[in-house]
Amino acid sequence: MVSHLISLALVVTILLNISFVSTSRDRHIIPRSRHHQLVNRAAEQPAPTTELRRRRNSCNKPPTNNSSNSPVSEPEPSPTVSSPPPKDNGGESGNGGGAPPTSGWPTVTQPGAVPAATRTSPADPYLRSLSHALNNSANSLFTDVHVGQMTYYGQGLGACGDTYDDSSFTAAVSMLMYDVWPGASEEQNRNPICGPFVPGRKILDPTGSFKTVIGGPEFANIGGDGLINCDPTSQCHIPLTATVKHGSKQIKVKIVDRCVGCKKYDIDLTPAAFAALADQSLGRTDVEWQFDWY
Repeated sequence: MVSHLISLALVVTILLNISFVSTSRDRHIIPRSRHHQLVNRAAEQPAPTTELRRRRNSCNKPPTNNSSNSPVSEPEPSPTVSSPPPKDNGGESGNGGGAPPTSGWPTVTQPGAVPAATRTSPADPYLRSLSHALNNSANSLFTDVHVGQMTYYGQGLGACGDTYDDSSFTAAVSMLMYDVWPGASEEQNRNPICGPFVPGRKILDPTGSFKTVIGGPEFANIGGDGLINCDPTSQCHIPLTATVKHGSKQIKVKIVDRCVGCKKYDIDLTPAAFAALADQSLGRTDVEWQFDWY
């Protein structure tokens, strides 16, 4: 009788162990299956398209931390920090600072930040002074270090009159800076912030046709009113450049356009330039930048 009871107890013990192992194994399987399903659901969510992000992050969109819809009425950010003015180089092209000049930078500098001449005639078809670099040593918009935010937008024909694509390292500055630059006028493609004109010139002759008066691979047109204009088929300016810093990274961009929705010290980059500094999904982020001295 005792031996039968012992055998029965052993059988019950074995059955309990088998049940515990089976239950324990099921408990491990359940969370793994649920995790796998969650991962798949996340993977199935459609990623936002580049076009949607570009519209959302365009320079025409006000900053997300400000409810104002008018960039002109927005409060000014804190004053920029001035960098020490570069040394005078006696009118030659390098204005100091050690930055390598952009390609084709002129070797002669006008004395001030405003062009000495803006109109020409057949007797003076070259309008040579507009192909000289300007001396911006007294222009705080040029000499200061600017602190703002950077955004990105799709490129094309810019306010300066030249065309670039999204892969170029170019940028737009705020209209609050562009429109008050020394020498600025309603004719945006003649704004000195765009940099000196290329030396090549064509002039309107008496027959109404443009005639080359100074050769070159790129040129600008002088109209019947004596004012210089950009030709959309040719590079018109040698742009000013700026160094843009975000965190430990920095890049050099050409200033070629005007941003309507930017605050005064913001800078709007091409997608390629923005991606070189930060993840494009950010849309906008803090930045420090300043114009380069040559």
